[in-house]
Amino acid sequence: MSKSLTPKSQTLSEMAARWYLRMREHAHHQRAAEQHAFEQWLADDPLHATEYDSIARAMRQLDSPESLSTLADAAEQHAFLANEARRKAKQRRVAQLMVVAFMCVAGFFSHQQYQVWQATPVMQLAAQNPVGQIVIKTLDDGTKVTLSAKSDMEVTYYRHQRHVLLKEGEAIFEVTKDPERPFVVETDTARITVLGTRFAVNRLQQVVRVSVDHGRVKVEPKLESGETMPESQAPISREITNGQVAEVYPNHAMVLVNRPASDAFAFLKGRLVFDRADTSEIAYTVSRYRQKPVQSQGRQVRNISADINIQDIDQFLRGLPNIAAVKLQETPQYTLLNSQH
Repeated sequence: MSKSLTPKSQTLSEMAARWYLRMREHAHHQRAAEQHAFEQWLADDPLHATEYDSIARAMRQLDSPESLSTLADAAEQHAFLANEARRKAKQRRVAQLMVVAFMCVAGFFSHQQYQVWQATPVMQLAAQNPVGQIVIKTLDDGTKVTLSAKSDMEVTYYRHQRHVLLKEGEAIFEVTKDPERPFVVETDTARITVLGTRFAVNRLQQVVRVSVDHGRVKVEPKLESGETMPESQAPISREITNGQVAEVYPNHAMVLVNRPASDAFAFLKGRLVFDRADTSEIAYTVSRYRQKPVQSQGRQVRNISADINIQDIDQFLRGLPNIAAVKLQETPQYTLLNSQH
């Protein structure tokens, strides 16, 4: 046999297949030498003839119409199964995307519902005190609020926060601790946040004064709605604690002042304490306890200190010109404190 047909690298099946194809290709004009070589190959080893017969049978089956039909059906079935597998894989991907989308939408609506749930008040209270009257209110959580005369506040409790808006006047808060619901008091210019303490907030005309009897509160100037400031000028919050007093001004300035915190609680005992006050603060404060309000006119006179009984306000006003450069004037609507400068 020629070396071209029997390379060492070929397997027996490969050699048998090559001989089958060669003999079939030249079946009608077979050369004697090639036929002799084929017969010699068969005679070299009984396994050659066995393998050749196996290859020949397989090839004849492929040539039959039934076998070809079976192969075609198998090919179609394979293609169908492959397409079906791709379709199911695509469906799985679409289903996974739909699940993710559903979870995102459900999460969004759940978050929205949670925010609505948190923003729904669980308790609301409005309190307005007339001139000269002090009231004490105990809120749902046990917090006690003492509201000074001529004061106005709104209390709203949410599930995540307890909120008080002090619109006017002065109030003392004895807050029940609840770490899950911070207690927040707001005025037009200040925001006070506390977890549990006793403190007072006094909303005067030109300043909000926060006095802490015991505990700890965070005081921060509050920007008006829509108001923005450069980051370098943004208001800075401050914590104050036992016996400290902070004042917040309309220009967002906040200072820690050297005055007794106990002065803010004096009205509970029927007294008013002024520590280096000006005539504006005196007029605004005593008007809470006097049917005829007091106003200050002219340049403010400062550094007036006094400790008076609320029932002696009229006597105090009459004697004020003796300790400060002011003149007392009466009009049908007001009592005026006029600067003599």
